[in-house]
Amino acid sequence: MRKSIVAMLLAIAMLCAMALPAVAEKAEGWNNVNAEGYTYPDYSGQTLSIMWWGSDTRARITEEVIHLWEEKTGATVEFENYDGGGYWTVFQSKMAAGDLPDVFQMGNNWLTYYDTIEPLNAYVEDGTIDTTAISPAMLATTTNMANGDITGISNGTNARCFAYNPAIFDEAGVPYPTDNWTWDDFAAACRAITEATGNPAMTTLEYNFLTFTAVTQWQEGYNFYAMDGSDFAFNGDTAPLAYIIDLLNTLQQEGCIADFGIQNEIGKNIEADWIAFGDSAIVNLSSNQFQALSNIAAESGITLELATVPRVHADGQSGMVVRSSQQMSIYKNSEKKDMAANFINFFINSIEANAILNCERGVSVNSDVLNALKADTALTNEVMAKVYTAIDLFGSFPDTANSSPAEPAANEEISDVLLKTYFQGMADSKFESAQAAADQFWAEAQEIWKKYEAA
Repeated sequence: MRKSIVAMLLAIAMLCAMALPAVAEKAEGWNNVNAEGYTYPDYSGQTLSIMWWGSDTRARITEEVIHLWEEKTGATVEFENYDGGGYWTVFQSKMAAGDLPDVFQMGNNWLTYYDTIEPLNAYVEDGTIDTTAISPAMLATTTNMANGDITGISNGTNARCFAYNPAIFDEAGVPYPTDNWTWDDFAAACRAITEATGNPAMTTLEYNFLTFTAVTQWQEGYNFYAMDGSDFAFNGDTAPLAYIIDLLNTLQQEGCIADFGIQNEIGKNIEADWIAFGDSAIVNLSSNQFQALSNIAAESGITLELATVPRVHADGQSGMVVRSSQQMSIYKNSEKKDMAANFINFFINSIEANAILNCERGVSVNSDVLNALKADTALTNEVMAKVYTAIDLFGSFPDTANSSPAEPAANEEISDVLLKTYFQGMADSKFESAQAAADQFWAEAQEIWKKYEAA
């Protein structure tokens, strides 16, 4: 009997010993690339494909991180990068051909391309993508609220905002933007700057974003889209639409905002905006673009500052939104999903990698990474300190959370029509008034929505 018990105990011990490595490997944070002694997967002889959009600065630092991962894993990475406009043309072409890369950068428009995306829930749950230093709130920014699918891991948080050149404001005798400056303040600043310099005060702006922001600012509880992206939240009162269409068109007609010829020439490359060369004073951008823009401006001795988007009412809604800037997603038909998940894990979580990326895509969602960057005085320079301060400020506004993490699938076409038919139409005098343009736009937006709803 004694021998039987001993044998049984030995057998249990052996089973436990056999089980221990597996338990240890899958313990919480087991794929923490920052852990001492971490061993990278061996992908020698294997190739991963990646695609992203962004500035020349983004291309350079992303390639550097890719080569770092190749060195650590033995992998070969084939990559493509484009500007913000060209990326989606190429993406749609590859999507139609079923030839998307294993990993691609996606924006808040991921609902439009939802059928191409592999949910990452399994990789998060088993720890392949380590989220121990990423808060549930940050994971939610890239999660489909309808079904819980994690559509990607955020490259960082950002906010669409304004940047400005204080020196030109000083030259024109204009007060700097405050935390609650209004569209009237903005218009007065633009007019004074244009009169003082002879140049448009502003050359790059996102008409759709500013229009939807003005709706949110109009009064408490307003929004253009529902929080879950399932419908419009707009109630049909087109006054806020007419207000912002009229304001921006009037400033453009007065030469305070650049004409569409200049805007199209600049395109999506923020580093080409006139503000970087001292020829304009204000730009509408995403906060994660501020670093690249500031670096170019510094070459001309220009120091830039960040500001909120102007408000309709100084004591009203800010309209500001802090959310995922972009995300890294895996192609649904990729044959290398585990490898892709490990790349994303490295790209998002590695302190070494993010010392190179340095929040260029947005403020890191990994708290360990962010704390390490903030502690490194060589990385948290004056420019990055401004970005951190701005994100903290924007996030402190009570209405900041009043936005869906994803743009509805119809948004892309609605936004395109808003710009090309209505704002450009106003510039070409095709509407008798901004109110007429606003009414017609709202009617067309509803028709577009029905088309996507029926698809």
